[in-house]
Amino acid sequence: MLKTTLIKCVLGAAVATAFALPVSSYAQTGAATMNTPAASALNKADQKIVADMARANMAEIEAGKLALANSQNAQVKTFAQQMIDDHTKALNDVTQLAQTKGVTLPTELDSKHKAMAAKLGKLNGDAFDKAYMAQAGVGDHKAVHAALKKFEAKAKDPDVKALAAKMLPTVEQHLHTATGMVGTKGGAKGAKAPVTGEANDHTSAGGAGHGATPGGAKVGAKTPAPAAGVKPPVVGDANEQNAGKR
Repeated sequence: MLKTTLIKCVLGAAVATAFALPVSSYAQTGAATMNTPAASALNKADQKIVADMARANMAEIEAGKLALANSQNAQVKTFAQQMIDDHTKALNDVTQLAQTKGVTLPTELDSKHKAMAAKLGKLNGDAFDKAYMAQAGVGDHKAVHAALKKFEAKAKDPDVKALAAKMLPTVEQHLHTATGMVGTKGGAKGAKAPVTGEANDHTSAGGAGHGATPGGAKVGAKTPAPAAGVKPPVVGDANEQNAGKR
């Protein structure tokens, strides 16, 4: 009787152990699966897009910091600070997306921008301003603008696509400002940064003083012939010599 009871206890323990092992193994496998980063949330192409957007923002931030240190031009410094502020916000958006999708972002600049930063770091004054505005201001923003359009069109993940679209207007505004600053002879020095949305000075049809003489007459408009024996009136700076003789 005692022997039978002992055998039943041993068999019961063995059966319980046999059933417990698969459950324990499944629990461990499930926990490992849940703790694994969602690296496969994006395909390889979309992961590269996210990484490229991060690099682009990092490059503008670093170049902006160099401009604050090496430029003596107030307008260039203002532009550089805007680059730091705007691209830091954009980089935060990219970082948040990367964390959600399980993408590992780069922690340093690519070789191209490392070389550019090294060259800019050796320049000062006007030489720095011209190089910074031409490369980081116009060149990089033109390339990033084209890349973002491509990313928006080709990204498969809707969140990646949406972030590329969100960044486009800001990059476009930066490119517009930078182009206006370097568009004058002599580079960025003394150039007035255009205001977004403002009509061009020489093409605004109704703006005050645009395409008109100080007296209000449009350039190129025909002046009515004066009556016989009547001298034409002096308007603004016109007929300045005649006005001086009176």
